[in-house]
Amino acid sequence: MSREQVRQKSLIDTRSNTFIDLELLRRLCRQVRFEPGDVLRRKGQHYRDMYVITDGCVGVNRETNRHAGTLLVSDPGSPVGEISFLRGCSATATVTARAATSALLIDDQTLARLEQEQPELTARLLRHLAETAEERTSYNLVWSMTAAPHAPRHPIEVHLCRTPDMLESAKRLRYEVYCEELGRFSPCADNYNRIITDRLDETGVVFIAIEDGETIGTLRGNASRESALGVLEELYGMKASPHHPQATAICTKFIVKKSKRGGLAAMKLISAMVRYGLRNGIKRCYIDTIPVLLPYYKAIGFTTAGPKFLHLENGPSIPMMLDVVKHGGRLSRESAPREYLKLIMKAQAIKLVDSFIGCVRASRRHE
Repeated sequence: MSREQVRQKSLIDTRSNTFIDLELLRRLCRQVRFEPGDVLRRKGQHYRDMYVITDGCVGVNRETNRHAGTLLVSDPGSPVGEISFLRGCSATATVTARAATSALLIDDQTLARLEQEQPELTARLLRHLAETAEERTSYNLVWSMTAAPHAPRHPIEVHLCRTPDMLESAKRLRYEVYCEELGRFSPCADNYNRIITDRLDETGVVFIAIEDGETIGTLRGNASRESALGVLEELYGMKASPHHPQATAICTKFIVKKSKRGGLAAMKLISAMVRYGLRNGIKRCYIDTIPVLLPYYKAIGFTTAGPKFLHLENGPSIPMMLDVVKHGGRLSRESAPREYLKLIMKAQAIKLVDSFIGCVRASRRHE
């Protein structure tokens, strides 16, 4: 390992004086094993769990440029993925096993069990993660200021809601757009707290787009195998899919703040959700749209999945289906402004063609 890698490794590794009883942790956490070459984390993906290494070695690659070296992490007790687990942001690096590696998996359910059964151990673990995350976040900030001096002043970041406050910001944006901007009635609106929430929030994943500290967009996803979808299962025609319910999902509450529409927030949210769906085995994704936005969903790759229905919040809506296997690779890449412009142009072309077809059909009915 070079001197520079050793210097950077000190920013990656955990503090050796933070004591965590790995044996006690092992009794309450599921142990996983990785072979050399296995990917523990992929940069840009969102995750709802993390790992604590017990033995072995992993390589951390931030993929900043082709000359950047891979940093090695091998200390027992070293966390992997703690930043995205704690903050809901996407993974900041790709982490690959460099040797046979064992680790303990920690997700929300595991953490809740730890809090209940081992509060002291949990407190030490959380302090340990806070120290590590602070070091790594500080290093990422220094790196980003050095490597990307021409980055936008206020870039849009997509986060997976990991705290009540993050989810609350999504619920407030829903209310702001549906009830205040559009003046629509929502049966799920809480007018006193100015939020919109329903039972799908309990089992779904909610992404938010943040710009300059403000939540400007949100999108929710629910896997069919994990959520009771109620009438949406029928309205979206999901039972017609051979992949339902094991590999289907729905997306709802897709909202972007009025002043930010036409920008990249919407595509960034879609990209994040598609990446999450691909990693979790989703093959078909369903959504509904109002008629005026139909060309844009078609441009993305959605096709009509059933007849129009009356949405309690949106009014007349059209159910749409996306073949995630077919379009996932393309959509999982966050669109640059040029690619977004191409999407808009394609949507406009589809809108023109649909309008022409509608005129032809209307004239035939009058013949």
